[in-house]
Amino acid sequence: MSGGMVPVFKKYTTGSKGIWEKIRQLLVIAPERSSGNPIVSLYRVPAPGSHPAAKSYDDPYTVPAGDIAENTYFKRDHRRNYPRVSTFDQTKIAGLLEIGSAKEPRVLVGKAGEQQLSVYNKPEEPVYLSTQLKKITDDVINGQILGKHGEPVLAPSFNKGMQWNIIKDNGVYGVGEYPCRLFNYAAVEGTTTVPLTAASTAQ
Repeated sequence: MSGGMVPVFKKYTTGSKGIWEKIRQLLVIAPERSSGNPIVSLYRVPAPGSHPAAKSYDDPYTVPAGDIAENTYFKRDHRRNYPRVSTFDQTKIAGLLEIGSAKEPRVLVGKAGEQQLSVYNKPEEPVYLSTQLKKITDDVINGQILGKHGEPVLAPSFNKGMQWNIIKDNGVYGVGEYPCRLFNYAAVEGTTTVPLTAASTAQ
């Protein structure tokens, strides 16, 4: 506590007085520790709710949060408004391979297109991906699943032309005390080092 220990006589607790207080200070381990029993006449005075303004308190009413008609809590519970996870099963992926996407649609026009879409809207009749791969043409496989010439597709990277360089100097700890490595993220073609360090992994 800042300012030192508060003396016992300044605390709002009951205790001994006179010679008995001197005896208590000689016998106890911590003389400045109070009994912990509050003085009844001074405890919570004025009492909570005894203020005149508490009797005429008006609950603030806001619209539309205060309107209880068709106002369920989950609609305005923004703290738990987590992003909803979407999943893709074999039927959805097979449908994308046949009917395409919004960028490159391959849906037929008219009744034929409705029948084509209805195949993938039946949960009780799943479409397997292995069956769909046998039906699609080579131009869909080469360019959308694989590369333009049938080569395997590499994972996308937003940091092209960059690499991690291991720092030869030790970190906070000495050699053998804490096995870790420090890296610098630097450009491959340039000499400028991006100020991103302290990425360590155990050896």
